[in-house]
Amino acid sequence: MIILRRDQKDVSHFLTVTRWDSEGDIRDFTGGEALKAKYYPEDTEFLLEFEPQVHHYTVIAQAP
Repeated sequence: MIILRRDQKDVSHFLTVTRWDSEGDIRDFTGGEALKAKYYPEDTEFLLEFEPQVHHYTVIAQAP
């Protein structure tokens, strides 16, 4: 997992990047909806916004 932060005035934006072996693994984790964002009850203590969907990308190259 990679967590990136971008500070903008008095707000910090975070981007969490995870890597999965298959779309099936993602669906198992989310309960079947691969595009729906999954949140936990404690997230309300830290997040100001809750994006409804996630974005999936395919790794086409990676540095050693």
